[in-house]
Amino acid sequence: MNKIVVPVDFSEDSLNALDCAVSIANKAEMGVALINVIKSGRFDFFKGVESVGTKGDFEEILMRYEGKVQHGLEYTIKKGKVFREIVDYANELNAHMIVMGSHGLSGFEEIWVGSNSFRVVSEAKCSVVTIRKSFTKRSFDKIVLPIDTTWESRHKVPMTLEIAKLFSSEVHVLGTALSDDEGEMIKLNNYVSQTCDFFAENSIQHESKVIKGSNSTEMSIQYGKEVGADLISIMTEQDDPFSSILLGSYAQQMVHHSPIPVMCSHRRHESEFRFT
Repeated sequence: MNKIVVPVDFSEDSLNALDCAVSIANKAEMGVALINVIKSGRFDFFKGVESVGTKGDFEEILMRYEGKVQHGLEYTIKKGKVFREIVDYANELNAHMIVMGSHGLSGFEEIWVGSNSFRVVSEAKCSVVTIRKSFTKRSFDKIVLPIDTTWESRHKVPMTLEIAKLFSSEVHVLGTALSDDEGEMIKLNNYVSQTCDFFAENSIQHESKVIKGSNSTEMSIQYGKEVGADLISIMTEQDDPFSSILLGSYAQQMVHHSPIPVMCSHRRHESEFRFT
């Protein structure tokens, strides 16, 4: 059975992400697997005290969610680098998705989730949804799908379709133009049109718009706010030699700054959807 992995540091952000993950899992008929990672050396002096406390916290969560997770809820406690253990655990389970808070503990305590969310996004093989505690809805009624003229854009379309089908979402296809070049604008409009045709063929309610600006992140977030979006679906490309630049300039900004949940998809296989 496919599973959704949820990293938990017991902060409000991570527990809010868990609530959202349960909603997705129940609709998708998947189980939920929780993970907490204890950094190596952090509690070595106390020899295991930390794992006892964490286990108790998890058992409380299991009691709280008893009967609410339709296809199973489990947990594991790991020790090591936080982002690496999360990614390895998701790979071990062949997880369908990771859902995690974009910010964790704050103040004088370590920012556990927040400092690792983007590392997980950039290295996970599956899609990753990052969510802030301010987002309390348990459905994705409106999804913004930014499209540009790069071929990688197409790979996030099928995953967006999957979520849209689960929640009967309305998809807003947003063409983001950073140039006034006539050829690029024609190409962008064609890509937006083809994406809309794909959603129409799959009976997904959709709208489209093409806008120009200087920052794709700001344009996507602002448009998402205007239409009342519950999710922004973006693409990260980890196989490209310039991926660190692409991730830093777009996906990282989205994960760290969007008040709207962000779903980051990776190119794992050839997409069923193509631009022509």
